[in-house]
Amino acid sequence: MGTNKKKITKYVLSSTLLVNTVVGQAAVVFAADEKKPEIMQSTVKELFDKGIFTGDEKGNLNLEGKLTRIQVAAILSRALNLHVDTTVTTSFKDVSADSWGLKYIDALQKLGVMVGSDGKFRPNAVITKEELAVIFVRITQTSIVGKGTNLSVTDANEISGWAKPYVQAAIEAGLITTVNGKFSPKSEVTRQDIAVITDEFIKDSKFEKYKKSINNLLDEGKKISNSDPTV
Repeated sequence: MGTNKKKITKYVLSSTLLVNTVVGQAAVVFAADEKKPEIMQSTVKELFDKGIFTGDEKGNLNLEGKLTRIQVAAILSRALNLHVDTTVTTSFKDVSADSWGLKYIDALQKLGVMVGSDGKFRPNAVITKEELAVIFVRITQTSIVGKGTNLSVTDANEISGWAKPYVQAAIEAGLITTVNGKFSPKSEVTRQDIAVITDEFIKDSKFEKYKKSINNLLDEGKKISNSDPTV
């Protein structure tokens, strides 16, 4: 275990990916200001040290890799320190009983944050930016009442109808930012993207309130409430 941590820490500090591409196509998706390479290094290392961000069995963080549904469930559950059930059984036909991420998926399903469809969770499907907006709006229980018809982004017509209320709520709440007036709803989220947005999320002044509220709901067996009739 100690050897693996040493490998990952070394990767974070020396990765040429961070130095050469951090101000490229990924980080600006969620941050209005581009993060400098040394700041990005610090961000990822801090998330790793807190156990929020982890590498694979070889110690690789794979920051350029696409973010899957099971990965985002794990990262956000750890960030919120959700009181997960380690003895849970799977309720999705495409998530095995021995899946490493089952406890995180179960917690977010119980809360109504990530619910899947037709009995499937699609754990390995890549998350898009509009899907991530939905997740963060639900986690923060940001109201979507009256949202979705007044989007100021220039690519509003590219946003899925079901996601529009969430996207507008996320932008207005500052949960996810736009770039040059565009939201890019169908862009695929990378692990580097989620590192940036998770870091900003946990440093938000309201984060402790969000964490306490959602854990209370989980402990009480209740779902989130943001006026979404589908939850």
